[in-house]
Amino acid sequence: MPLLIPMLKQSLLEQWLEPDSFPASTAESGQRFASAVASWFSLGMAGPFPCSTALARQGQLGTAAAAALAAGAPPSAGSQLSMAVSSYYSGQLFGAGTAGFPAASGAVAPLMGAVFSDLTANAEQRAERIATACQLLALSTLVVFPPPLPSFPVF
Repeated sequence: MPLLIPMLKQSLLEQWLEPDSFPASTAESGQRFASAVASWFSLGMAGPFPCSTALARQGQLGTAAAAALAAGAPPSAGSQLSMAVSSYYSGQLFGAGTAGFPAASGAVAPLMGAVFSDLTANAEQRAERIATACQLLALSTLVVFPPPLPSFPVF
């Protein structure tokens, strides 16, 4: 199944940005973010192969996301969240293929930072912008397979 922005946007809204109760800590907020992203990324494909490690590595993303959310300054939070998602994508397994580091990680950092610095944005706008950034990272992730298979992008 392709990784679609509206699906991640909805998960981010329901699990992270508009839950019934606010997270008690940045650790809980990071885990909520990771739950939404990991569930979405687990639907990703590289060629004919699904991602087999997305849910197993959710905790890694949650810990890194919590550190990013605690950064305080929007540019720093955006940069750290971009690196958290990029590091999470890197090394994921798709059959016998392994995902490399997303090529767009440097370009996505300012996009994520802008989400945190825009104090007038509502939750839906924030969710869509973060979802778009996560998809850009996914689309710029190349999965390398052993020969004779070619490399495939994550979609």
